[in-house]
Amino acid sequence: MDELFAQKWKWFIGLGIITLVLGCLALLDTVLVTIAVVIALGVVLILTGIAQIFHACYVKGWKGFIFSALAGIVYLVGGILLVKGPVLGSLVLTTFLAICFCFGGIMRIMIALNHKSTGGWGFLMFSGIMGIIVGVMLFIQPLSGLWFIGFMIAFDLIFVGAGWIQLGLNLKNKIK
Repeated sequence: MDELFAQKWKWFIGLGIITLVLGCLALLDTVLVTIAVVIALGVVLILTGIAQIFHACYVKGWKGFIFSALAGIVYLVGGILLVKGPVLGSLVLTTFLAICFCFGGIMRIMIALNHKSTGGWGFLMFSGIMGIIVGVMLFIQPLSGLWFIGFMIAFDLIFVGAGWIQLGLNLKNKIK
């Protein structure tokens, strides 16, 4: 391992601590985190929609004008709806995630069954089953959309932070 890289171990631990703390804070109020993320997504969609509409109008002589303008309008309207109704938006996004989890789970199970002769197919099967379970749970409890997105963000931040800390500690041990 590059000695110069290993000497930066404190930066990795620092990043890990900050990320881990932010994840723990996010875990304290997952509903607030969910609403903040939905509003932020709405703002991004609004800005993208405006840019897309301006672009479409600026190059209106090209064949894709109508599709480009319509895409911009869809982004803009979707963004406005998310900003004005982040609670409903979180429920809609969670329903979409539930569909993705179920579909992804089914696909992983099909791949695993088609590749039984390949080692490691069991874990792929397990991940497919877990994806379906999570998807079904989200469908059964639609109000979970109020906390699910925030919980997943907090969960990710906690584990990413722990990962950075572990990497930093391993780098520290590599210094001669």
